[in-house]
Amino acid sequence: MNLVVTGGGTGGHIYPAIAIARYFKSVPGTRMVFIGSTRGPEGEAAQSAGLQFVGLELSGVAGKNPIAAATALARFSRATLECRKMFKAQRPDCVIGTGGYASAPACFAAAWTDVPFILHDLNLRPGLVTRVLSRKAAAVSIAFEGTIPLLKKGARAVVTGVPVREEIEELAVDDSRDRARVKALEFFGLKTRRKTMLIFGGSQGAQAMNNATWSALEKRGNDPGMQILHVTGKAGFDQPRREAAQGRSAERIFYRSLPYCDRMDLAYAVADLAVTRAGAGTIAELAAAALPAVLVPYPYASAHQEENAREHARGGGAVVARQEGDSADNALREAFELLEDTERLSGMREAMKAGGRHGGTEGIAALVEELTLR
Repeated sequence: MNLVVTGGGTGGHIYPAIAIARYFKSVPGTRMVFIGSTRGPEGEAAQSAGLQFVGLELSGVAGKNPIAAATALARFSRATLECRKMFKAQRPDCVIGTGGYASAPACFAAAWTDVPFILHDLNLRPGLVTRVLSRKAAAVSIAFEGTIPLLKKGARAVVTGVPVREEIEELAVDDSRDRARVKALEFFGLKTRRKTMLIFGGSQGAQAMNNATWSALEKRGNDPGMQILHVTGKAGFDQPRREAAQGRSAERIFYRSLPYCDRMDLAYAVADLAVTRAGAGTIAELAAAALPAVLVPYPYASAHQEENAREHARGGGAVVARQEGDSADNALREAFELLEDTERLSGMREAMKAGGRHGGTEGIAALVEELTLR
């Protein structure tokens, strides 16, 4: 079986693709190629997963000035022709697109050359590639029932949930989580028998959330029963306020910071509560790990994060705290109140566990097998 996985730009598009690729790598006789942008993080992610990576010279169009947009469109055209040539020479059995501008050339080339393709969209409101190609796709894998009316009439939509890495899905099982937590305490250098708050804003960090974290630590007194694991992003890690918070950690709330975390499974395992942006990929991982959360939608982009967060919070496993201007202070106030309320936190964990839609990888794999084995 000859498969192509394509997607990129952000972790929300990359990690579902990695989860799908890992699944099929274990199937004997399967050849897997990951197509993405040379400018995004997907090349490194594919390499870490042991996947063959084909990089295309691409850039996003949204929000660009006319000259930059024209350059991006020219790159897209060239990349689509590259993919068309590749598919004619080595005809894939199926192309699986997980979204982002990096997925567009391969998906359009698949439609152009009549190669069967499946689109996966993890947001409530589908992205541009999904909206344009949904009717031509063999199937559209989605995370929310509410996405179906937003697709083109005649599109075949299947609610599968979001593919999540296996090591994260395992955290929903108490024994697996307990074993991972022991490992995580040592891995991150954290204290035992403390409630742990995990704070992160995505792979690049989030300045408003960083500042709110450091402000809260400056104001709060000693609390030997609490600790914070904070993924700041590289820019945040270099800031003096982060260094000051780290220096005070022995006498106040224990605080551990790092610029980037490549073991989010361990971070989820050690945490009792997460404070994070509301990307659909992150939300899917939180649900799979049964980790309660305070979701802080990024306010300066499309409405995706706000919509995803509100939809997910309906189940009771998360609360939404809007960022006001450049301040995320209210999110940290909410988080400290939750961390001190053991009963409510336990209820949120059960709601997260009950509401998590597992098996996204298997659901997409079933669609691929339906296409390739018939």
